[in-house]
Amino acid sequence: MSTATETEKYNDVWQALPTYGAYSPGELLFPLFLQMVGDARGTVLDAGTGSGKGALALAAAGFDVTCCDVTSAGLVPEATALPFHVTSLWHDLWPIAKGVGHPGRTQFDYVYCTDVLEHIPPQFTMLAIDQMLRVAKKGLFLGVSLRADDFGAWVGQPLHQTVQSFTWWRDSLKELGEVVEARDLFSEAVFLVGR
Repeated sequence: MSTATETEKYNDVWQALPTYGAYSPGELLFPLFLQMVGDARGTVLDAGTGSGKGALALAAAGFDVTCCDVTSAGLVPEATALPFHVTSLWHDLWPIAKGVGHPGRTQFDYVYCTDVLEHIPPQFTMLAIDQMLRVAKKGLFLGVSLRADDFGAWVGQPLHQTVQSFTWWRDSLKELGEVVEARDLFSEAVFLVGR
C-alpha cells in the first residue's frame, strides 16, 4: 500500500464527510497524556494529526509540536500554522525528526499518536510503531480504537483496518518496547511505550 493511495483515500474522506473531524481523540486524550508523562514540556511529533485539534492542545500547553499525516486535508484552520509533513507512519520518520529549524535534533521527546493505528493495514501497524519509537526519546503515547469505524460505509470501505483487542495491542507493543502504562477504556486503549 502506498502513501499516495492512503493520501487519496483520506483526501476523499475529509472532503466527503465534513463531520469526520468533529470528534477528536487527540484533543480528548490530551489530559491523559499529561497525566501519564507529567507536566513536562518539550518536542512532540503528532503522528497522524488528522484535524490538528490534538496538536493545538499540545501547543497551547507549551509543547513544540510538529505534525505529520498522509494528508493535510483535515486540518482545522488554526492548525495550518504548525509545521506539517506528508508521510505514512510506516515510512522512515528520521527525516522529520531532523527537520529544518532543529539543528542537531535526532528525536522528539514524545510521539503522540491517537486514533491512527487502527486505520493502518495490519501488515504495517508494528512497522509504524517501530518507526515512531525510533524517533521518541522519552515515550510514545498511543490511543487506539478497539471497534470498527462508523464512517467507512459512507466511503465504501472500512477505515479501521486493524481492529484488535486491548490485550492484543498490549502484548504486541511489548514485543517492540516497554509498556510503561496501559489502560483499557473499553472502546479504546491508551498506552505509553518506551524503548
